Amino acid sequence: MRNRIVLILALLVTLPTAAFALNYKKDYCGNQDYVGNTGAKYPHMHCGKSFFTLSRSGNDHINFNGRPNCNKVDEVLADSQNQYGSATNPAAITTALQAYKAAGCP
Repeated sequence: MRNRIVLILALLVTLPTAAFALNYKKDYCGNQDYVGNTGAKYPHMHCGKSFFTLSRSGNDHINFNGRPNCNKVDEVLADSQNQYGSATNPAAITTALQAYKAAGCP
């Protein structure tokens, strides 16, 4: 009986945090799959519920989700012209990365 009570309490503690789970697409990309270029045209920010990736070419990607710090975001923002400057809307990528950084790069 005591084990069940502990289990129930543990579940109740985790339920509120699950309700606030991150959604990269919604939180940083304006609920769009691709930011910076339409569709899968490179370069673009590719956003999903559980991933947030700068795709510079078909085999050149920087995956930001799950990073413990913002160093890679700072590096990309500092060299945005070379990283994604040829995108149709590079400002949209910058905005998404800045929002991600402002949230602490979760």
